[in-house]
Amino acid sequence: MRPGVRSAVFCAAAVLGASGVQAETLPVAGIYAAGTDAPSRARSIAIADFSGRGGERLAFAIDSALRSAVIEGQPYFALTFTAPAFGDSYTYDGNPQAPAAQAGPDAVMRGIAEVEWRDRDDGTKDVEECAARDDRGKCSEKKTVTYPCRMREVTLRPEVRLVAREGDLLYAKGDTATTGRRFCKDEKGSPSVDSMVEELARGFADAVRHDLAPEYRAEAIRVLESREGMSKADQSAFKAALRLTKNDVAGACRAFAALEASNPQSITILFNIGLCREGEGELELAERFYRAALDLKPGKLEPQEGLGRIASRLRAEQQLVLHYGDGGR
Repeated sequence: MRPGVRSAVFCAAAVLGASGVQAETLPVAGIYAAGTDAPSRARSIAIADFSGRGGERLAFAIDSALRSAVIEGQPYFALTFTAPAFGDSYTYDGNPQAPAAQAGPDAVMRGIAEVEWRDRDDGTKDVEECAARDDRGKCSEKKTVTYPCRMREVTLRPEVRLVAREGDLLYAKGDTATTGRRFCKDEKGSPSVDSMVEELARGFADAVRHDLAPEYRAEAIRVLESREGMSKADQSAFKAALRLTKNDVAGACRAFAALEASNPQSITILFNIGLCREGEGELELAERFYRAALDLKPGKLEPQEGLGRIASRLRAEQQLVLHYGDGGR
C-alpha cells in the first residue's frame, strides 16, 4: 500500500473510532477496487459527443459521476469534452495551452443512448371532492370522483466504449433500463420524459463510475459476540472488550488479542482479531485470522466477507500502481 493511502486509511479509522460508534463494531477504512482493471491505465479521459436522444444527458451524467471519483483528495481522472479526434480535445476553461489540450487524453469515451417511451392505461383513482358548500364557504357535502390514470414508461438503452490512445478497448458497457410514472386526469400535467431519462442516465453513470475507478469507504463492521467455549473469567474479559469497542478501539483490540492464547479454537476471537488487524491496515495478518476462522467453520459469512474486502483492497492497490506508477503521484 502506498504511504499516502495507508495514512488516509488510518486517519479515517481513527475518526470512526473517536466518534463513539454505537453497537459493538470496529472501524474499517480503505480504498476498494474498481470493477475493471484496464481503465486504470488512463489518467485523462475525453468524453466525446454521444449520439441518440439521450446521448447528451448520458454524457453529462457520466462526466459528473467520474468527477466524483476522488482518491486521497484528488480527482482520479482528468476529464475533458472532445471532438472525435484525439488531438481536438479541449478543457472546460477553453485554454488551448492546458496540458490536457497539448498532449491529448489517454483515452476517449464514446457512447450512444437511445430512448423509447409510451403511455398505457393504468386503472383509475378515486378522489373525495367537495360537492356543496355552506354560506360560510365550508364543505357541507362530499362526493367520490373516479379519474382515469395512465402509466408513462421510459426506456433508456445506453452503450459506452472507452478506447485508449493506442486504440485498445479498455472498457465497454451496455444496458437497458426502464422507469415508470403513474399520472391521473385530476393532476396537473404529466411526467417529464426528459427528467425520467436523466434519472436512468444517472443510474447507468454511477455503475460506470464504480467500474472505472476505485472507491474509498469507511465502515463500522460488527464484531462477533458469541462466548461459546470460553471460561467464566474469559467471558468477563470478553464482555469488557466488547464495551471498549464503543470508545477505545485500540484497547478493545488488545483485549481480544489477549484472549487468543486461552481460546485458540474460538471463531469469535479469531474473527475479531482479524477485524482489528484489517482496521489497522495489516491486511496479510487479517487474512490469516479470517482463514483460521474459516478452517474451524467453513462457510461462516463474516470471515468470508472480510476476505472479500481484503481482496478488493489488494486489487485496488494494483490498480493505483497501474494508474499512477510505482512512484505514486
